[in-house]
Amino acid sequence: MSSRLIIKSHSQWLRRTKLALLLLMLGLGSWGVFLLGQQAAGLDNDSLRIERDRLGAQLAETEADNRRLSSRVVVLERAEQIDRQAYGEVERSLKQVQDEMLELREEVAFYRGIVSPAETASGLNVTRFSLFGMGGAGVYRFKLVLTQLRTNNRLVKGHARIVIEGVLQGKQTQLSLKEVSGGTLDRLKLRFKYFQNIEGDIVLPEGFLPSRVIIEVVPVGKGWKPFKKSFDWSDIVA
Repeated sequence: MSSRLIIKSHSQWLRRTKLALLLLMLGLGSWGVFLLGQQAAGLDNDSLRIERDRLGAQLAETEADNRRLSSRVVVLERAEQIDRQAYGEVERSLKQVQDEMLELREEVAFYRGIVSPAETASGLNVTRFSLFGMGGAGVYRFKLVLTQLRTNNRLVKGHARIVIEGVLQGKQTQLSLKEVSGGTLDRLKLRFKYFQNIEGDIVLPEGFLPSRVIIEVVPVGKGWKPFKKSFDWSDIVA
């Protein structure tokens, strides 16, 4: 009976030894796997850090390029704005010069009219009558210029009337200055020695089709004679 007990104890010790060795091998294997994992993870982390640094540098360079391009865009937009302003100034200056040249030509023609001997027998004349559109339909500003010859140094007194001829509702119609000025103008007072400028505003009735303007000049005093002068509408509208 003693022999069987000894054999059983030896067998249990052997199994325990094998189990311990197995556990040790498993532990060593797990540790090796852990070390390999740590090494692989370290390598991956290094690669990630390198890639991260590369992308960071590339991003910084891109942002710097964007800032440079944004600055360039601002400069170009400002230059374009300056060019537009300069072009606008040139256009305005050119228009002003053209207007001044036209005005000078008109003044030259005006003074030629003053000294021209081919005026009316009395020396009194309507040198110019012009109409300028004021933006609204049928709204105009007129400018009337009267002169007398420079050989005449007498004071001219009297008045002038303006009549506008045209068609209204299919009928030939004459409108007086009083009718188209809202009652503010009727007879235009004359008093000058060499020339006189008279300006005023008129508003034509809706549907009125003007054809011509008649200026009647009525001077007072010995030696002056009244006269009329007509202008086609298309010739006097600026």
